Amino acid sequence: MTKTRLFTRLGIVGTLLAGALVVTLAPPAHSVEASLAAANSSTWQTNASVQGLAVAAGKAYAGGRFTTVRPPGAAPGTGEVAQAYLAAFDAGTGALVSTFNPVLNGQVYAVAASADGSRIFVGGDFTTVNGQTRNRIAAFDTATGALVANWKPSVSYRVKTIAVSGTTVYFGGSFGLVNGVDRLRLAAVTTDTGTLLPWAPATNGDVYAVDAADGDNGASKVYAGGQFSTVNGTTQNTVTSLDPVSGAVLPFPGATAVPPPNGSCTTRVKAIDASGDTVYFGNGGDGGGCFDGTWAVDIATNTLKWKNQCLGATEAVKVVNGWLYKGSHAHDCANQGAGGFPQGFGYRFLLSEKLTDGTLGPWFPNTDADPNSVTNVGPLAFATGGNDLWAGGDFLNVNGVGQQGLTRFTNATPGAAPAKPAKLLPYSVQPGVVQIHFPTVVDNDDSTLTYRLLKGFSNTTIATWTAKSTPWDRPWLSYTDTTSAPGEVTNYRVEVTDGSTTIRGNYSDQITVASAASTAYDQIVNADGPQAYWRLGEPAGTTTSVDASGQSNNGTFSGVTLGGAGAIAGNTAMTTSSSSGRMVGEKAYSFPQQFTVEAWVKQSGVGRGGRIIGFGNSKTGNSGGGGDRMLYMRTNGSVVFGVNDGSQRTLTSPSGKNDGLWHHVVGSYDNGMMKLYVDGVLSGSALVGSASVYYGWWRVGYDLTNSWPGGGATQTGMGIDEAAVYPYALAPVQVQSHYAAR
Repeated sequence: MTKTRLFTRLGIVGTLLAGALVVTLAPPAHSVEASLAAANSSTWQTNASVQGLAVAAGKAYAGGRFTTVRPPGAAPGTGEVAQAYLAAFDAGTGALVSTFNPVLNGQVYAVAASADGSRIFVGGDFTTVNGQTRNRIAAFDTATGALVANWKPSVSYRVKTIAVSGTTVYFGGSFGLVNGVDRLRLAAVTTDTGTLLPWAPATNGDVYAVDAADGDNGASKVYAGGQFSTVNGTTQNTVTSLDPVSGAVLPFPGATAVPPPNGSCTTRVKAIDASGDTVYFGNGGDGGGCFDGTWAVDIATNTLKWKNQCLGATEAVKVVNGWLYKGSHAHDCANQGAGGFPQGFGYRFLLSEKLTDGTLGPWFPNTDADPNSVTNVGPLAFATGGNDLWAGGDFLNVNGVGQQGLTRFTNATPGAAPAKPAKLLPYSVQPGVVQIHFPTVVDNDDSTLTYRLLKGFSNTTIATWTAKSTPWDRPWLSYTDTTSAPGEVTNYRVEVTDGSTTIRGNYSDQITVASAASTAYDQIVNADGPQAYWRLGEPAGTTTSVDASGQSNNGTFSGVTLGGAGAIAGNTAMTTSSSSGRMVGEKAYSFPQQFTVEAWVKQSGVGRGGRIIGFGNSKTGNSGGGGDRMLYMRTNGSVVFGVNDGSQRTLTSPSGKNDGLWHHVVGSYDNGMMKLYVDGVLSGSALVGSASVYYGWWRVGYDLTNSWPGGGATQTGMGIDEAAVYPYALAPVQVQSHYAAR
């Protein structure tokens, strides 16, 4: 009779059929979530920033600061072709369109196309094109590449942004006059002859972005953003909604998404994209923690739909195939529930967001920012032909490979492949039982992947999962194989697929299935799949603590004495020989929401205690606030497990554990459920909120506990042994087996 059991380890739920081939969920098709491949397609490059982009008539037009272009893969200075400030590229191949070679005498900031693709309009600092006067705005015929002879509005200063709707070209920038007539930083002309229209909203600061929401007969509304505080004399905080004919300011309740400026923080709208019934905005702020994110507004009512508060100025937004793509130098997308990575993880210059709520999508390519550029922020401009995304900016590399200024992403390729799964480390400590734990991998355009566990050189599938992972959050999967006979020799490997590409990991070393229960403490711990396991048994004088889990998270000792008698026979322990003695693992992690911390601790003396093991945001010094996800001992010998969910949540054991004896202490947390075990016995539990979101390191020994209840005990002389961290909550039977194995 086949038995079915529910498998819930490490937060992954699936139905597994014991002793049988298991297929619980069908593999997802490639890019079920992402509409574009994360692998960038071959495209020519520029030698400096691209600041404006448009796709029309099978070509992508790029404008900027560049003076030459070069083929894909060419190093700077190699294969350069003179092409200053404006160039065209084949939208299908990314190759330079050599027949389009206008000569401008100044940089381009904005490029926009007419709805039918017959013309492009460019704006910037130039005053001549092909030797003819064109003061800061011009039009080109996309069929011939010729400058449009009878389209020549004269603008007094920089044109920064252009939008085209129906028969009208709206533009904004730093100017005060158009054709000698007052136009304070916003103006409109006709698409056919460039005739100046009466549309004349007046702003008191520069305009960075403008877009029009198309209606049945031309634009229904025009949106503008920039460095202004009034429009037509009325207060408008860096963004406004305007009547497309009269230029009157329209009611705009959704604009409250932009916080008002204060003494330390200002933020301004830098990008706008109207698509369907919604208009999307990107903001950039000056000052720490200022609003840098994206927000969406219903065009019909001008009311706010959602707001995402990633930190790192947003420079470009564009809707493509059901996703909002954004270019920014995002560095904290955990800020105020933004739903992504925390500060310290690094910069993500390219991201996608759901149109419905702004949460981050499954698209993870990346660029860098050119440190020698004027802007030094990465992507600056986006454009699409419908099924692609062209990105321009001041970057030097895309996906870690040299590609300067310009790149593109399409949905025509298989996309990024999943990363190769890790070599498995199976353990067998019970007769006929093998335990397998492994981390998920990242695919840069599919967050949900299918994993199959293969057994033996026959590669027989014995388990299947689907699991979601991102570059900053990679959950672990686990399986207990009971299909092998005691004494059998076998091996395992994992394969992962995104529906298009399947990648197999290496075979594990061969394992002999246990014939009798193991009593070795380290084998029992490793069988339960620790993410890091520091036995702390190195000889005196050693500076590096070896990670015995096989996950390569070695640590560094400071202020400790090694070689003392340990809790486990045959292994020595670490003793904190100074008030700041500790060991810190070298790998950093993002906000674990499932974990277990475990150690053996010995402390003696009235008033002595200290931090045993936990998480902190510093790799070398003390953590801000002392960190959390920690076990520490109070002066009365109570052991405390602490997690910060916005408040300090603690579980506390009975006192007296500073009695000079070794005690086994474990704290586990599973999406809000805290549990504390001391010497194999549950000492307390509580349901709390989500653990605080930050990027940090697992640390053994001293860290600040002064602000925590009963914290601040003298740490000197604390013995710590067999410290381990698990990427899930240990079950009571596992905790008890570890305690009993001493």
